[in-house]
Amino acid sequence: MKQKKLRELEESYELGMITKEEHEEKKKEIEEMPEEKKPEKKDEEPKEAKFKSDKILIIGAVLLILVFAVVFGIRFFTQEQPQTIEDLHALNFKGKLKPDQGYLYRDVYSFVKFEDSWYTQFKSPKGSRLYNVQFRYGPKEVEDIRISGSLDLNMFNNATDYYVTFNPKGNDFSHVALAAADFNQHMTTIFFKQPIGACDRNETFTCRDRPIVTCDSTDKVVLYVKEANESKASFNDNCIIVEGNGFDLVKEIDRVLYVFYEIMEQ
Repeated sequence: MKQKKLRELEESYELGMITKEEHEEKKKEIEEMPEEKKPEKKDEEPKEAKFKSDKILIIGAVLLILVFAVVFGIRFFTQEQPQTIEDLHALNFKGKLKPDQGYLYRDVYSFVKFEDSWYTQFKSPKGSRLYNVQFRYGPKEVEDIRISGSLDLNMFNNATDYYVTFNPKGNDFSHVALAAADFNQHMTTIFFKQPIGACDRNETFTCRDRPIVTCDSTDKVVLYVKEANESKASFNDNCIIVEGNGFDLVKEIDRVLYVFYEIMEQ
């Protein structure tokens, strides 16, 4: 900066803009001026150091996340992942299922939830085959249902077929049909009994060619599905009666079946 001012002073003297005395005086003043220090680059190194520090922190955080992902990923893929009903039963006996996925009923019977149905395993009466038996409701869901009366078990065990009867003029045929279908599936698959469709009265075209059956009109086994305001289940010698509306009829069927499988008491 001082050299620049001296050059400008010399040019002014040469051009006759100042006298020799002024030139000498100004020159002396400039030469006596202190040297200006160059500004130090104070922020560059700290900024660079800060950038390096932040970079290290980011890399460390990413590595930590990757470690957690690997650890939990290994745990997830090495855990037993149930694929079948048998897998679920195996986990259930080990106590590795949540209550809504499975439980041991009475510490004996394994019940597992699979595709919105409850399953337990049951051997055929002759013990030659193991079945995965399906229910819409688990035993804990139907414990509050009581079954009154008594059934002629000798007649039931020896029967090869049975009547399924209902009121054809009822208002809730869909649930009546669903309850009857669930019962029939168990009877044909496990108990080897064939259903015979019947009506409790001959007042519709549907019942024209069907047997007209009530509990008192035959000595064969009868399933009587009744629409009623009060929900209840009962046995009456040769007759199995479920009464109610909607899915209560279906729940009562499961409750009756649990008695037949001796999983629950009457």
